[in-house]
Amino acid sequence: MYFVISFNYRNSDVVLRSKLSSLKLEDFADFKEVLLLSTCNRVEVMFDRKRDLNELYEKVFSKVISKDEMKKAEIYEDDMAIEHVFKVASSLDSMVVGETQITGQLKDAFTEAYEKHFIGQDLTRLIHFSFKCAKKVRNQTQISAEPVSVASIAVRMAKEKLNDLSGYSAIVVGVGDTARIVCKNLIKEGVNIILVNRTVENAFSLKEELGDEVNIDVHSIESLPKLINNYRLLFSATASNYPIIRKEFVKPTKFKRLWFDLAIPSDIEDIECVNIEIIRVDDLKEISEKNLEKRKKELISANEMIKRCVKEFKKYLQSVEIEPVIKFLQDKAKDCAKSALENAVKKKYIPKELEEEVEKVLHNAFKRFLHHPNITLRKMSESAEVDIFVSVIKRLFGENDLKMDMNKCEYHMEKGIFK
Repeated sequence: MYFVISFNYRNSDVVLRSKLSSLKLEDFADFKEVLLLSTCNRVEVMFDRKRDLNELYEKVFSKVISKDEMKKAEIYEDDMAIEHVFKVASSLDSMVVGETQITGQLKDAFTEAYEKHFIGQDLTRLIHFSFKCAKKVRNQTQISAEPVSVASIAVRMAKEKLNDLSGYSAIVVGVGDTARIVCKNLIKEGVNIILVNRTVENAFSLKEELGDEVNIDVHSIESLPKLINNYRLLFSATASNYPIIRKEFVKPTKFKRLWFDLAIPSDIEDIECVNIEIIRVDDLKEISEKNLEKRKKELISANEMIKRCVKEFKKYLQSVEIEPVIKFLQDKAKDCAKSALENAVKKKYIPKELEEEVEKVLHNAFKRFLHHPNITLRKMSESAEVDIFVSVIKRLFGENDLKMDMNKCEYHMEKGIFK
């Protein structure tokens, strides 16, 4: 039923992931339903059903990678695809197991696909249930007890290399989630921050968010060539499609510099300079592996929980089919009519000999009453919102055994449509 193509930190290096990061949702216009998740550690394409890999390569992937590079992808189908998406949402498939950033990134990817009409009923159900699964894993295991991320690992590595960061000044380029996490971790270490961004107003907004007591200077991107030669520490995490820190900007310095490139594609060109050490996303794997070793017991529990969630999801899919709901409404109407008629005959409001004829009239009335709702439900059976209506119908008629609100849509909740 479901189909996932995964390029991640295990099977694809930074160069390959950089090429793939240029793909847009619109490139998959011929393959709806589809969701594109692109982060510094992975590029995942999720489909509602199995797709032909050769067709996908010819129409989409050939624009950015070779056939040999395409072969590096991990392919997941059916139950394995469901399990993989649940693991991704729960950060069990992350380079840094337990990090919470991935859930927000998946929500953003879902929102984009939903609002651009690339996503329908099937992927909506899968993604929303993955959020529920991720919440269970966080709440019922200690997998995120010490929340870490690539950004926080980068700051930790800087501290290990320099012993103590207190009193240092660090350039942070960008104001996205990764840059924000870098800033927060640097602040804890007593580091002064030089915040650089293309849109200065956004940099000032982040400065305000981080608090007045924090020492942050804001600069425009035009100041970057000068700044990089004045400070020892640099963390860059922008969404630029090309390197923003280039060879020609670099001038020799007497002090050693430590630069962290946390962007995909890379923000920093390959620069050969004795006094500059450049650490990229994939260089942080060693620390992430140590982090994984510490969490092995929790990882076993979390994986068992994922498998239970897959079973729950499959049971859930059976419960939200439209035809059973339509039959439920018809049976409910039939039972009500039968009960009312028996009561009327018992109290002699209706002669016993007319019971059969009155029953036919009542059934015809309910059929007419339910005709339009049934047509509407069948028409919207492929829409992303159908589960909300199914849930409401079951609740209205007191049928809550299947807990239909289990798949309540965060998107609609955030928009104030369904609370």
